[in-house]
Amino acid sequence: MRIVSIVPGSHEWHPLIRQCFGASLVMPQMYSSGKAKLLESSHAWLGAASTSSIADYPNLLKLKTPTWTQQQLKEAIHAVATQKMRFTQASSKYGIPKGTLYDNILGKSKRMAVLEEAGLTQVEETAVLEFCCDVSVSPYNRRTKKSLTSILEYVESLRRLRDPEFTFTGLSGFRWWWAFCKKHSIVSLYYDNNGSLNNTM
Repeated sequence: MRIVSIVPGSHEWHPLIRQCFGASLVMPQMYSSGKAKLLESSHAWLGAASTSSIADYPNLLKLKTPTWTQQQLKEAIHAVATQKMRFTQASSKYGIPKGTLYDNILGKSKRMAVLEEAGLTQVEETAVLEFCCDVSVSPYNRRTKKSLTSILEYVESLRRLRDPEFTFTGLSGFRWWWAFCKKHSIVSLYYDNNGSLNNTM
């Protein structure tokens, strides 16, 4: 078998190819760069597709536009951080995805790092567990009805023995409590204004 090739840049078909296919052959137009015109056509096709995608972009933006207002987001954050609602309840009431609430309240990453920032020693953490859950009596039943306010006040009193200026600010107290509950498998309970028992986490 004889292998026949066309040298890039050549303007003539090989004689054997002409003999087999005759006049039906059409010589491809070559550019100085050595690239066939087919590449140019493919680039034009890609350009058209890109233009179409750009034209559809406003429609994609419409689909992703939040259905809630900033005021509603603030109210939802306040309700969760003050133990008025659970994440799920706030998400349902205000129409805000639970993931969005988690990101805005707890941060998008390194949510457990707040434990190190609080700087509790092992002895202090054990004291907090005892204060919240009476672990010396029921070590495996880690549920608490203590309010977040009372827990944070207790933690601050412990820390101020070493650092008199220590205090939780903004959402840092809720973030620490969320991470502490996650680390120690605590189910946090509270009584709302109507006296019904709710799970805050």
